[in-house]
Amino acid sequence: MADVGTHAWFAFLGPLLTMLNRKGGGVLLADQLDSSLYPVLAAEVVRLFQDEDANPQLAQLVFTPHDATLLGPSVTERPLDRDQVWIAVKEGSGESSLYPLLAARKARNDENLERRYLHGHYGGVPRLATGEVARQLAVLERRLAQQTGSEPEPKATTTA
Repeated sequence: MADVGTHAWFAFLGPLLTMLNRKGGGVLLADQLDSSLYPVLAAEVVRLFQDEDANPQLAQLVFTPHDATLLGPSVTERPLDRDQVWIAVKEGSGESSLYPLLAARKARNDENLERRYLHGHYGGVPRLATGEVARQLAVLERRLAQQTGSEPEPKATTTA
């Protein structure tokens, strides 16, 4: 049986090939392009749209990733130029705003965009302190226990 990544790849191939062969080009929108795809394969999809032989109709690919490896040296050569990257930031109101990476901070050609993005230098990365999710879950669990009048489940401990 094929894995999830193989299924995702074959499901994406139809729209990808249709757009690359569409007369006059077009725009392929892909939410979480890298979901269930090996990073090298996601990078190759980006490169297909940049290749004049593979994309003679000049179709465009607009996608959202969650895997920052498309920004760095992790996938052979970085498939995206600095001017092709836009950052999405969720506002307190729930709205999202977009801005180009180049507007976030002057990014040098030689810097590791992946590392700097993950460290929050360009924005768009959730700010969490180490252990913050666990602390917030514990608070919610205590509140729920108080509301229902029950005791929280004891935590499992592990020994080495």
